[in-house]
Amino acid sequence: MMDTNITILERFSIAQDFAIGALSGVIALDDALYLVGDDVRYLAKTTLKNRINKSTEFEKIPLFENDKSIGFEPLIKAEKPDFEALTSINLNGQQHILIMGSGSTEKRKQALLYNPSNHHIQTLFNAVDYQFLEKNLELTGGAELNIEAVCSDALHLYIFQRGNINRHHGVLLFELAQIQQGKSLEQSYVQALNLQLPNIGDAVSGISDAYYFAPQNVIVATAAVEQTLNTYDDGVVLGSFIVVLSTEGKTLATQLIQDDKGQPLAIKVEGITWIESTPDGEVFLLVTDSDGGDSEVLTVLIKNSFFTQSKA
Repeated sequence: MMDTNITILERFSIAQDFAIGALSGVIALDDALYLVGDDVRYLAKTTLKNRINKSTEFEKIPLFENDKSIGFEPLIKAEKPDFEALTSINLNGQQHILIMGSGSTEKRKQALLYNPSNHHIQTLFNAVDYQFLEKNLELTGGAELNIEAVCSDALHLYIFQRGNINRHHGVLLFELAQIQQGKSLEQSYVQALNLQLPNIGDAVSGISDAYYFAPQNVIVATAAVEQTLNTYDDGVVLGSFIVVLSTEGKTLATQLIQDDKGQPLAIKVEGITWIESTPDGEVFLLVTDSDGGDSEVLTVLIKNSFFTQSKA
């Protein structure tokens, strides 16, 4: 076995009919785990104590009022809301879950806020906010808008462009206090960052999720390498990286996710969340989008040495 900073502890294939076929985001909050897919209009919830496998039962939380009386079947590509980004966000002293559409079509320009304590759902960002995002060249580099990740620290919200089409990995920072006051993204804007991400050969990676890890004051992100020519169509997946970023956007450490023989795993990781600390390192949970097949859930150990390396 090759020496690596990342060890896969568990890996489960999830059948498409379990709750969500195309997993695109995950967040652990309190004792619960929430998942979202890019082709559904609900969150799937289970307890963190559950070992996720094909028999795991999930509560389905509809994100739109009129969905409560409808089935929970996946939507066709042209109709899906394309919820690609999921994170926890603290507003007014309460933890909420932010579910954000990619913005790559008109149907995908919506970000919702879910309050687990009272199950209230509201629109946080609308078409006007997405118009600001798609016109911001520091975010898109002139490519079509394709939001794939979002995370927040105590003061800022980070919104990430996928960036694999034109190799421009833009990130915009927004002031949470302004968003909390109901200000638009344009009114809450602070600054832009431009990331440097790893490749596999000549194939460029693109951000697929991000998690702010407070103990180290870093962002632990995933970057997937998919050979596609646009923001709409899927392509051949070559593998995924785990990347440690500073809050100023500097790439501190990268590691390609590999099997026990040191070969790249051809998986498209689209979600990451922290689960627990151990003496050897930090345990994170990853979810993948299989683009039509069975998606996967992985638990991985990121060794302490990876974070030490990132501080060097």
